[in-house]
Amino acid sequence: MNTSNKTRKLTFLGVMLSLTIVFVMVTAIPGASATIALFMFIPTIITSILYGPKMGALMGFLAGLITLIRAYIAPLSAFDYFFQNPLISILPRIFIGISPYFVYKGIKKVFNFTGAQSLSAILAGASGAITNTILVVIALYLIYGAKIVSDYGLSNSIIAFFVGIAGINGLVEAVTAAILTLPVVNIYMKLNK
Repeated sequence: MNTSNKTRKLTFLGVMLSLTIVFVMVTAIPGASATIALFMFIPTIITSILYGPKMGALMGFLAGLITLIRAYIAPLSAFDYFFQNPLISILPRIFIGISPYFVYKGIKKVFNFTGAQSLSAILAGASGAITNTILVVIALYLIYGAKIVSDYGLSNSIIAFFVGIAGINGLVEAVTAAILTLPVVNIYMKLNK
C-alpha cells in the first residue's frame, strides 16, 4: 500500500473513530441517548463496507470499548450495568464491523443492475444494526436473563421482553442505519473514483 492510500485510510479511520466517540459520549447526556444511540454504529458499518471486515471489526471493537467505558463512567440507567460486561458491550460491536461488508459485496455480486450499489449499501447498513440488536439481546438473555427476571419482575415473560426489545429497537435501528449508510457510501465512492 502506497503512502497516499495509507494516509487516506488512517485519516478515514480517525474520522470514523472520532464520530463514534462523539456519538457514544453524547448518549451520556440525559434525553439525548435514545436519538444519538441510533447513530453510534454508523461509522463502524461504513468502515466495514468501505475498508473490509478487518478494519470494520477493529472499528467495532473500538466502538464497543468506548461503550464499555461510558457504561462505567457515565451510566444513565440501571440497564447500563449490563454493558459493563465486554460480552455485551464489545463482542456484538465487533460483528457490526463484519456482517455489512459481506452483505454489501454479496448483494452487489448477485444483483447486476444500475441501483445495485445503493441497494447493497441500504441492506448492508440494515444488516449491521440487526447484527448488533440480535447479538446484544442473545448475550443479555444468556448472561443476565435470570437477573433481569428478578430485577424487573418479568416472571415468565422474559422471552416476550427480549423479543420486544429486538423487534422495536432492531427495526428502528435497521431503518436508521440503512438510511444513513446509503448517502455516505455513495458520496465516498464518487469522491474516490
